[in-house]
Amino acid sequence: MALNAMGLMADQLNEIQDRFRQVTTQRVEQRLAHTLIRLASQSGKRVKEGILIDHALSRQDLAEMSGTTIFTASRTLRQWDERELVIAGREKVIIRNPHALARIIEGLAN
Repeated sequence: MALNAMGLMADQLNEIQDRFRQVTTQRVEQRLAHTLIRLASQSGKRVKEGILIDHALSRQDLAEMSGTTIFTASRTLRQWDERELVIAGREKVIIRNPHALARIIEGLAN
């Protein structure tokens, strides 16, 4: 049991270190894309339009998870919606083009 607890703590520490690295080294677009991809991999559902992230997720929640402001998160999602990368609905997001978000994370696209 103690080994399981230590394993969980190590996993959480790795996650915290990864997020700290993102906030200190990545642009907002990269962090937001990473947040969406992470949420999709954890609990996304395949739907006709793409991958649904349906967590009753507010723009404020996404902003906080990505280390940015609600204004910047909303503006970025709106731009991605216009480019058909995501469908940014009320308290849900559908990732239409996960490959494009992966390219943003890698710094190859905006």
